[in-house]
Amino acid sequence: MVTVDINWNEYSNLDGEESTTKIHLNDIYLSPPTLILRKIRACQVCYEEKLISMYREPLHQRCTHRECNICNDCVYNYVRQTLGTMLEEQVNCPELNCRAVLNFDSIKQILGNTRGKKLFERYDRFFTERALERMPDFVWCAHGCGSGQLAASGVQNNIISCIKCKMKTCFVHKTKWHEGLTCAQYDNQTAKTIRDSEKWLVQNTKKCPSCKSPIEKAAGCDHMTCRKCNYEFCWACLADFDRIRNHGNQYHHSRCKHYASPGE
Repeated sequence: MVTVDINWNEYSNLDGEESTTKIHLNDIYLSPPTLILRKIRACQVCYEEKLISMYREPLHQRCTHRECNICNDCVYNYVRQTLGTMLEEQVNCPELNCRAVLNFDSIKQILGNTRGKKLFERYDRFFTERALERMPDFVWCAHGCGSGQLAASGVQNNIISCIKCKMKTCFVHKTKWHEGLTCAQYDNQTAKTIRDSEKWLVQNTKKCPSCKSPIEKAAGCDHMTCRKCNYEFCWACLADFDRIRNHGNQYHHSRCKHYASPGE
């Protein structure tokens, strides 16, 4: 949609002074009006018509849409609610049928103003900690002081002394140092506990079809969403829920209790 504003030029006499001389309309030259075109678009979330400048370009280079149909305010509220509930590394683009994951720079662009500053600082710290945890030589202090450190030599001596609280952490097991036990002895002692835990996981959880993380279903329907990668699937048959949502229950596996043949 396009709106039009008309601005008329203001005129005075040639000397720039007020004049009481009567003049005929035929002696006055009026320049044509200036047309200012303003494109507007209706937001798909709040349904308000807003200027195009109130919409971002696609939020990520992997977005499948050429333009955004959700205004900046609604995008901000979506990200704020998503990260305010539980901080996650992966936040999906809110545009319809777009499954692109917003990267750090996209989140910074959305939250990096005055109203989102505190939330972005929390997200920045969370993102940094997750990046550190993926480094093979990084260890958090197991005594809860909040400190962590790189320990390149940890593989050799297995004991990491915290630079903050000076307490000892096992580099191999990422637990408090097992005083009086070597790592091999600690493994033997905890093997039964681990086997029991693994047995419980097999009996009570299923792996996400996408990222393979174990998921426990406590209650509710069979429509599941993985907390780690946001993949949606059927708990009963592990089928992709996007296909089920878009094309119907025939996309459950044929032996699934939710399966319905086409036309039913």
